[in-house]
Amino acid sequence: MGGHRFTYFHDGVKLSKLDRYLVCQNFLSSFPAAAATALPREILDHYPITLISQHIDFGPPPFKFFNSWLLIEGIEDTVLQAWNTFQGYGPSDSYLAVKLRHLKDAIRNWRNLAHIKEFDVVTKLKLSMENLDKIVESRPLNASELIFTRSSNQRGWLPLT
Repeated sequence: MGGHRFTYFHDGVKLSKLDRYLVCQNFLSSFPAAAATALPREILDHYPITLISQHIDFGPPPFKFFNSWLLIEGIEDTVLQAWNTFQGYGPSDSYLAVKLRHLKDAIRNWRNLAHIKEFDVVTKLKLSMENLDKIVESRPLNASELIFTRSSNQRGWLPLT
């Protein structure tokens, strides 16, 4: 059952959830993808429940966009350039769909390039940390090396210069 965790809620106390439904003997064999969903309640103390007997697939979402990408340099320029440089024609709905596909492709290309850059930075930092591990086996670390090790254990990493 999807939706809410409880189907009856009154005065701030969650009371119960339906877990049994009356159906005919052959229901599950005829509708193996059947699912019950508790809908939002507005006025009642019970959540309305719907029973969907077939799987409905609306396809993949147009694209995924993670909020963390907003912190990476270049995303705003990529989106603005892709949005403003698109040229197309046709009915409004298909024009928007093609424009969003163009934007999705531009973001995917930007993300692939950003991922390569991030991977290079991480690889360099790992090599620096490995070098520091070798150094610490033979002598104590100096002040700049200690700053690097402390900063690499936190969120922001500083490369050795």
